[in-house]
Amino acid sequence: MARQRTTFRSSQSIAGAVLVGSGMFVLYENLAVSIAWLRHVLGANSSEELGVLPAVILIISQVLQAHAANHQRFLQDFFQHMLAASWPLLLVTVGMVLSRDTFTDNVNTVHKKDRSLVDLTACRSTLR
Repeated sequence: MARQRTTFRSSQSIAGAVLVGSGMFVLYENLAVSIAWLRHVLGANSSEELGVLPAVILIISQVLQAHAANHQRFLQDFFQHMLAASWPLLLVTVGMVLSRDTFTDNVNTVHKKDRSLVDLTACRSTLR
């Protein structure tokens, strides 16, 4: 019975690690794509000559125009994009739940150390 439990815990931990790893990989890829898009947008309006601040102001004004034109559609698209972009967090969360036993096995174990007082006035008192 103990062997079956150990095997189940091992396979559960492995599945959790795979889910966490794949979720983190997808999150990293999404972040890389977002950064590449932002670089493209900032470079498309010649932000090198103008500076980054005017480019950011231009992007914000375009977002506000889209929001003012169709408020309902803007919110729908925003929440749909957020849901699509954050689904890897679900993989990471499920993976952490599956592998939580791996991280909490030794939490209840207390390692006892020699906590006796040390006389600093004695010669070589810190050596045992």
